[in-house]
Amino acid sequence: MNDMKKILIALNMCLACLACTTKQEVIDGGVSSPYYDGSIMEYLRSDPEQWGYTVQMIERAELTNLFEGEVDTIQAITFFAPPSFAVYRYLMDCKYKGISEDRYESIEEMPVELCRELILKHVVVGKYLKEDIRFRNMDYGIYAAEQDGGTAFTCMGENRVIAYLERNTYKGIPEAGAIEMFLYSVTVGKMIPLATPNIQPKNGVVHALNYGYDFGKI
Repeated sequence: MNDMKKILIALNMCLACLACTTKQEVIDGGVSSPYYDGSIMEYLRSDPEQWGYTVQMIERAELTNLFEGEVDTIQAITFFAPPSFAVYRYLMDCKYKGISEDRYESIEEMPVELCRELILKHVVVGKYLKEDIRFRNMDYGIYAAEQDGGTAFTCMGENRVIAYLERNTYKGIPEAGAIEMFLYSVTVGKMIPLATPNIQPKNGVVHALNYGYDFGKI
């Protein structure tokens, strides 16, 4: 087993733990204020450590105009943003595990349409803040047919997700603590780990996913 494969296995073991948490404290959103004086694309480009591979994927997908806010028919977007490391791990999986038909060495080698499909799975037309999301009906799981809470979205990639809020327990008192936002993929049938919601550039909102997110499975 070569060194790169050993590293990849170790990373996946660590990320398996991260993927199990929905705590919104894993990623530093890069700003102390929720507001960013620029476009979503400018915000992502401002922090290459957090978003470098994400930016490369958007550029390869030829979706820069969408993230710059330059599409006339779309005034704002909500971006469930995969961190750079999640995109990098996807690329390494392609290369060493053969999870796709082609083992891409870099994002530049990936088909434009594949990059476009992957990115649009994370984009909703319109600006939806945490405050716009409904609470889950606590009598039912978010996936239950009886569930009448949460806020459902169809992404530009045609996959479906449900965002919802829950209030944490505080000092043993149920629903007396902080309000957290969660994300569930109806299409994949799994929870999507959120890190930092409500980062607000001028043309929408970024809800950052955490490092344990399995890129594309949303």
